[in-house]
Amino acid sequence: MQKNTINLSFYSFFTKYSLMDDYGFSSGFISRVFKKILPSIPEEGTVEFLLFKNKKDINPIISLIDFEAIYSTQIPQELDLSIKALCLKIAAFGLDNDINHKFRLLNLESDAFETLISQMVELESYDTLKTKELITILDRIENNILSLRRFKSIIGVNLHLTIVTRRILEYIQRVKELLDLKLNINSETHWREILNKHSRYCKEKDSLRAFIVRHFDLLIFEAVEHTSNKGEKYIAETKQEYWQFLRKSMLGGALIAIFALLKIYMGTYELSPMAYAFIASLNYAICFILVKQMGGIIATKQPAMTASTIAKNIDKNNNLTYDSIKEIVSLIKKALSSQFISIVGNFTMALVFSCLIFKIFQLFGMQNSLGIEPAYLIKDVVPSIHLIIYAATAGVFLALSGLISGYIDNKVIASKIAYRITNSRLFLNSTTLANFVKTKGGNLIGNLSLGIFLGSAFLLSYITPLSIDIRHIAFSTSYVGYSFMSLPFDILTIIKALVGIMLIGLTNLIVSFSITLLLALKSRGAKLSLIPRLFIYSTQDFIKNPLEYFMIKNNSSRLLKRDSDDKTT
Repeated sequence: MQKNTINLSFYSFFTKYSLMDDYGFSSGFISRVFKKILPSIPEEGTVEFLLFKNKKDINPIISLIDFEAIYSTQIPQELDLSIKALCLKIAAFGLDNDINHKFRLLNLESDAFETLISQMVELESYDTLKTKELITILDRIENNILSLRRFKSIIGVNLHLTIVTRRILEYIQRVKELLDLKLNINSETHWREILNKHSRYCKEKDSLRAFIVRHFDLLIFEAVEHTSNKGEKYIAETKQEYWQFLRKSMLGGALIAIFALLKIYMGTYELSPMAYAFIASLNYAICFILVKQMGGIIATKQPAMTASTIAKNIDKNNNLTYDSIKEIVSLIKKALSSQFISIVGNFTMALVFSCLIFKIFQLFGMQNSLGIEPAYLIKDVVPSIHLIIYAATAGVFLALSGLISGYIDNKVIASKIAYRITNSRLFLNSTTLANFVKTKGGNLIGNLSLGIFLGSAFLLSYITPLSIDIRHIAFSTSYVGYSFMSLPFDILTIIKALVGIMLIGLTNLIVSFSITLLLALKSRGAKLSLIPRLFIYSTQDFIKNPLEYFMIKNNSSRLLKRDSDDKTT
């Protein structure tokens, strides 16, 4: 075949990305649906059109390129023009006022973007040394953008910013590929590589499924990022923290015993389902908020937080690469030992304190007015398939409330809500309100949502053919405590009740932890094949060192040290 590349345009192929690309979810989704019905066809006379006509076979294009006389064609000029176009897009991003403000806030240099513009002037005459200098500038810019993404806890995770920074990183990668091609423009191997990459890109470009998955991952990422920051507080790194968790969880168990009794007492009134759901939701929400405000811990709220932390530490550099499995398992051990001692505290105090409260009412002869129905309450915790389903339902709500809490915390930072409140006459420029929203807004909304979920779950039974309810380990433990004091039970019934409580707790924790961990890993680009590897290695390690999954081994503190280093930076 006669080589004739003069009439074949390479510009759109080199540039790859267009300013006309859809950034928003709605426009992108509609565009891709339309393309499913009526696919877009590349312009005639372009590399993409030839690839389209030849079913992405690159050989016809390779056969058209005269590698020995390539400088006599338009290819070098189109290559240089494409590099300039992409570099200007990159520079425009870095010089944007809002982005520039974020760089200053994080003490990151932004002069590399200005240098990039000045380097574009004489690109055509670049030798090997100057081309490598340009690659070095792009590396500096790439590191700045990765730093911008790494310090999301300071600037917040903005969905649009995440999409745009990902696109800019793609531009940088593309420019590097083009500069590499510029250095090896006579190499057939380099041409084959870049053409093959483009073929793979074309398969994904208009994929509706990939588009939805990517945006769903980003949305979850926005929620779990701040959930992971909270999760670090729920992982004991030292023995001192470990025993402190026990004290805090005992406080949480004592408060839950009080609110469990209030919920029992509410059942003595003949209320409509909606009215009962409202009061029960309020009771749960106040309980969770009060426990948080008094410094207590509710064990079942930990998994959603710690799972996000584990995912965050798997991808420590926010570059979608995963570190040593041993380090991940080490963090899982700390999370599980912290979880174990918190459950012990909640369970022990909820049981003991409920018995103590009943005894106090009994001393005053008021125990009959509490509305306790021992047989009914014990029946609710006897092991059964329904018990596990109800406990799993509570686990789903626990995970969801954790995500909501993280989402709100992130939104407050990303949207500068606190700053806007302090400068709003509507809110009287209140710094007190601004600080409250910034430090406690996510927790408040998360606890309110969890209260509504748990208190209103039974209403779903009225609108679906399924029997839906929840079982929460700390509340169920309190119910068992009140029942044991109200009526003597045989030893078999007591054993069944205690086994049922263990099943509830285990199901609460596994479901909540699994959902959050899977979503957190998915949002960071992890493959599901990582989960079996983690499970196998954790199981092997558990067999060798079972006690380390229940007790803190020593006072080493990698996680806290890393967190401290981040704050210092």
